[in-house]
Amino acid sequence: MTFFRALKSHVILCGCLFLAAPIAGAQSLLKAYPLEGDVRTTYWTFLASQNPYRIPNSPTTMKGTMVVAPPGYGASMGLYSWTGNYSMTVKQAVNPAPTFRIHHVVFQLDATWDPATTFPFNGGPKLSFNDGNQQLAATLPMIVDGTRVVDNETGIPEMEGIDSFAYRGITWQWDLSAVAGGVNNVSIQMPFANHTSVVGARIDIASAFQEIGAPVTALQQWRQTHFQTMENAGAAADDADYDRDGLPNLVEYGLGTSPVAWAGARPAMEMEGGRLSLSFALPVSPSAELRYRVQATDVLTGWTTLATKFGTQPWVWNGSGSSRVVVTPSGGKSLVTVGDEVSGAPKRQMRLEITPQ
Repeated sequence: MTFFRALKSHVILCGCLFLAAPIAGAQSLLKAYPLEGDVRTTYWTFLASQNPYRIPNSPTTMKGTMVVAPPGYGASMGLYSWTGNYSMTVKQAVNPAPTFRIHHVVFQLDATWDPATTFPFNGGPKLSFNDGNQQLAATLPMIVDGTRVVDNETGIPEMEGIDSFAYRGITWQWDLSAVAGGVNNVSIQMPFANHTSVVGARIDIASAFQEIGAPVTALQQWRQTHFQTMENAGAAADDADYDRDGLPNLVEYGLGTSPVAWAGARPAMEMEGGRLSLSFALPVSPSAELRYRVQATDVLTGWTTLATKFGTQPWVWNGSGSSRVVVTPSGGKSLVTVGDEVSGAPKRQMRLEITPQ
């Protein structure tokens, strides 16, 4: 049997433990969106334990503040909680005096989370204004734009099975232009599930509203082509199998096959000389959004990664000994064969895993 998996986010599960790797010196995923009118900004890109008071690293004229509710705290990798759910609250006012009314609010995070939990947690951020408790949900859809893959270098034994973590840039926005009497200050409370790491946050306020958006990704365009929607939901969801051919949509996307027609050439295992191998065809230029991993096991648990490919980059052999990855051009595609690192194992199984980066 050949196994296929399409995951909505990076594989980062290890019992109940989820730990983000330190990313000191890495480029932040926070963006400076072009906003209209007068603008005030506060951002934090160093939230580790060395900065326990959440001092922003934006210009000193910005007066934004951040508070983290227990059991969250500043760990080596940013805001984190081992033991339970937590929240952060950021505030921004028009400083030093209310010289304009706030019509547009943009809130961003640079974060990674356990895919076993829903994100955003508990409905996502809620905004209040003028020192009130209105608790307004974002008035426009969440934007996910930008991913940074970080190698696991924590050195913690429990994390040895986790190769890397995917940090993502997340943005929410509010249109406050219709608020009677105007808005002078805002407060945003963001709930988190435990095992979520936040290494950066940013809040922008502006005197004029102009909707911002993320560019359409290749995967969103693929969904639009086949399902007439760009949303990762319903028949178009990454883990859905619309044509019931055993391949989830994300696997179909990664293999370059149609999600609405039965796949022809499918990944297949074969045994030769007592050694198992897995073969499959990929587009000549695979999507840069995806990560491919070929793994093997004896008991369907504790899978060992044999080979990895990030987007259009070459395959990397992760197994022992010499590389057993062979790539051959075939009919406008690349035929990939990955051989097992062991031979003569009677209960050996292999699988292809495709996930977003």
